[in-house]
Amino acid sequence: MFSKPIFKQSVRSNGLLWLVITLVACALLSNFIIRFDPEDFNALSSAAEGTSFGSVLSGFGSILGTLETFYKMIAILLGLVYIIFSANNLVVNEVDSGSMAYTLSTPIRRSTVIFTKMFYMIGSIVLMFAILTGVGLGVSELSHHNVSGTPMTEDVEAAADAMDRKPSYVRKHLYMIKDDKYAVQAGAEARKMDQDSYKQYLDQAIMRDSYKKAADKLTDNRQDKYSDSDKDKDDIEITEKELTDDPKLMMKDNDALEAGAKVTGQNVNEYRNSVNDQIKENKDKKKNDPNDKLPASPTVILSTAQTAGAKTLNTSESNIEDNMSLLKDDKAIEAASKATKVPEDQLKTLIDTSQVNSALKSDKSLEFDVSTFVWLNVGACLLILGMGSISFFASTLFNRSNRAMALGAGVPFAFFLISLVIQQSDNLENLKYFSLTTLYKTDEILSNGDFGIPLLILGGIAAVLYGASAVIFCKKDLPL
Repeated sequence: MFSKPIFKQSVRSNGLLWLVITLVACALLSNFIIRFDPEDFNALSSAAEGTSFGSVLSGFGSILGTLETFYKMIAILLGLVYIIFSANNLVVNEVDSGSMAYTLSTPIRRSTVIFTKMFYMIGSIVLMFAILTGVGLGVSELSHHNVSGTPMTEDVEAAADAMDRKPSYVRKHLYMIKDDKYAVQAGAEARKMDQDSYKQYLDQAIMRDSYKKAADKLTDNRQDKYSDSDKDKDDIEITEKELTDDPKLMMKDNDALEAGAKVTGQNVNEYRNSVNDQIKENKDKKKNDPNDKLPASPTVILSTAQTAGAKTLNTSESNIEDNMSLLKDDKAIEAASKATKVPEDQLKTLIDTSQVNSALKSDKSLEFDVSTFVWLNVGACLLILGMGSISFFASTLFNRSNRAMALGAGVPFAFFLISLVIQQSDNLENLKYFSLTTLYKTDEILSNGDFGIPLLILGGIAAVLYGASAVIFCKKDLPL
């Protein structure tokens, strides 16, 4: 059922195209990852909101959201180019040119010929996306250090350099930065923040990391406790967000407290007191939210303040938005306070909060979930296998290349164009029933939703069409 000579001939005739497509895909994916900047892409996503490109660029605020765009458009387009030409070359082109007659004049069976060519087609697609997955993981780790652990940000690298420490060590012990004034200065400059707001950011980042470690330990202990129960994984797992919203969940678990304390550089008792303080602070904020007394929403106030500050400092609003600490200049804050009718101290608090939230959001956008990235590649691979099965089916159905190309290229490209049209308008949602691309639910993959059944359907379609191709080729009359 397998012929080495035919397989080698398939590699020779299609290998160069496969190599070019794979290298181009890897280069473009690497460029997406390396050039990802949280602030720039967040601004791009916000600017596109409400436009025809809003749905396409909505995920640009995170690195995986940016890669979703790559896989929904570029990876599919490159994959289509490969499957259309390779499917055509593998079967119908040989029939049309007469070389298939020579092949079948040998003792090799038709079933062996078509199985070997099908094996090459499927194997080359799987190998392409396996390489793409490996390259994506490697480049993301080298660029952002976010595959093996928590992302490495510019301020950590700058602070580590100021302390003459390894960045990887400092990232795991952020409290070291707070204890070194030169590290604080370097980190604040890298983040484009003043030192006061940067210290506030460090406090929240340290607490965030400690809650993550504590949540992981809580989940491990709960899994041991409920291992024999009927509880679902979601019922057992304690996420960082759940623990942040309700820190009391860890107060009776010494293992979780110890895991969290290690991140902060405190002992367990000190950390327990910090958590209690956080619980009290959260209660006070709910009772007395200072934003309730503001003349407008914080967003409107800061926008007005930026306009007033930019005019006073004779600079652009985009420059102020890029570095909010400029607003705390004496003249700028005075002008902003008059324009917003908010006291200077309260306005400075809003500015600090805005900078801290922006920095925390930037950190989150660099987070890289390996399983999600792998599923993006698996889904794209299954989609291209499904599209490829159409091209391969057409290649076995017809004896002329032009006819096979019309069906084998026309249908997959039509599916791709339909997906692009759907992204531009919600009014064309019903078109999703006429395209295989809608079975590749990248939004569900990113949100850890229900994407398994559509991918199984894609795999089933590919299996049926490849199987039908083999039957047709073995039974049809060929112009030999």
